[in-house]
Amino acid sequence: MLKFFKILKAVILLKCPACFEGHLFKNPHLFNLKEIADMPAHCPCCGQDFVVETEFYYGAMFVSYALTALLMFLVMGLDILFSGYLYFKELLLYICLLLLGWTYWFRVSRAVWLAFYIYWLQPYRDKN
Repeated sequence: MLKFFKILKAVILLKCPACFEGHLFKNPHLFNLKEIADMPAHCPCCGQDFVVETEFYYGAMFVSYALTALLMFLVMGLDILFSGYLYFKELLLYICLLLLGWTYWFRVSRAVWLAFYIYWLQPYRDKN
């Protein structure tokens, strides 16, 4: 269970899911849109391959969709549960938050997809 929380922390902080130290993205700024998806080929600390295969990060689109849907379902559901009604202004606020946070969700979804691959799908990884 401790390993799960270490992986979760690495995903949230956008660190390498193998060593929990190296940065996943070359540029740490979220709103530099020219370099939003630029990742090094390998982790600078442990050498974990970040470019597993061509088109590897297409699966991250589904992760992003699922995370966004889950977040909005929880936020809007709790809002309706506690207030009894979802006001139009609140809906606009949630949409604005999604639009402002899409760069972070984009990177988190890539980190989740890579962590999923490293710990559950990578066949040759040493599980010590």
